[in-house]
Amino acid sequence: MKQVKTSLKNFQGSNYEVGTQIGRWILSNPDLLQKVLLPPKAYPQNKLDEIMSLLDQYCNGINEEIKGFSDVLGVEYGQAIFYAMTYLERGCSLMAALPSKTENGHTLMARNYDFNDEMEEMCFAYTAIEGKYKYIGSTLNLFGRCDGMNEHGLAACKASNGLPVGNFEGGQKAGVAGFQFWIVIRSILENCKNVDEAIAWTMDAPIGYNINLMLADNSNKIAMLQCIDGHKAYRILDKNSENMSLSITNHVILPEIKSYEKMLIENSVIRNEVIKKTLASKEKLSVNDFKCLLSTQYPAGLCCHYYPEFFGTLRSMLFDVTDKKIEMTFGSPRANDWRIFEIKELEEKEITVNLPYEKAEKDFYNITY
Repeated sequence: MKQVKTSLKNFQGSNYEVGTQIGRWILSNPDLLQKVLLPPKAYPQNKLDEIMSLLDQYCNGINEEIKGFSDVLGVEYGQAIFYAMTYLERGCSLMAALPSKTENGHTLMARNYDFNDEMEEMCFAYTAIEGKYKYIGSTLNLFGRCDGMNEHGLAACKASNGLPVGNFEGGQKAGVAGFQFWIVIRSILENCKNVDEAIAWTMDAPIGYNINLMLADNSNKIAMLQCIDGHKAYRILDKNSENMSLSITNHVILPEIKSYEKMLIENSVIRNEVIKKTLASKEKLSVNDFKCLLSTQYPAGLCCHYYPEFFGTLRSMLFDVTDKKIEMTFGSPRANDWRIFEIKELEEKEITVNLPYEKAEKDFYNITY
């Protein structure tokens, strides 16, 4: 059993002020500091100008935030690794259900986030930036977000669509130029009030990451959007829809873009079938039904402990967008307690997280095609 720390943080004020708060936090964490900076002049100026211009258009204010961060650290703003990782050039499980499908009559969304703990800063934050919607969610590369819910009750989370895309060793090259997923999630949480606005933003924005996006709002709509090599398709469900739930793991299921899929990993199909079976098993699903599915070990459920192999559960989350609450575990739900968070200031502290390291069987990574 490995133990790591998750930080609970509050970031409030103007974008620049939030950047200085992030900078002071990182200065107190030397191990994390080494992971978030590039050497001076390492990132080409023409590419830096391009990504900064796009961020001004689609995630306004984040450049000022990075300036505050770099001023505190005494480095050039272009040294923030966030820029190099965010603009791309060429394991998770998600589900949502409408009120008619849930025992408590609430719109619920759930997810397991599976990855490697050493590549995460392990931070969950309340963010309240002037002129933006307030939200809680998991940070990634300091300035991005991986999941969360905002003050209007709009929740968003993601899974990779196929192999992860990124500017890192082992990452798949992007099929088109565009944003990484952490800009997609952050911009949605900061600027969108509901599912319709979030889908409109995502369909318009240049996205280089192959993303499976799940959305839910407290006007009782849920949605799924899939993007692969710049090709996008989506579904929105409401009380008038034939189906009352959605699920997705790490492959393409929408027929409009299925032909662009390059490979299919068998465990993704197995996990989605487990979700669909659970969703179909009862007329009304309880909160405990969702938590049991997230907590049960693969292949009977969704929980995985293969952290060194980039497939360990770092977060299990249940979003109640009706009550605007997130119930979650940091780390595997088989080894950690569930906690409830609302969209308000957090008690800043570090939480010890248990990660039961295990090795996957060889057939876990079977490729169907």
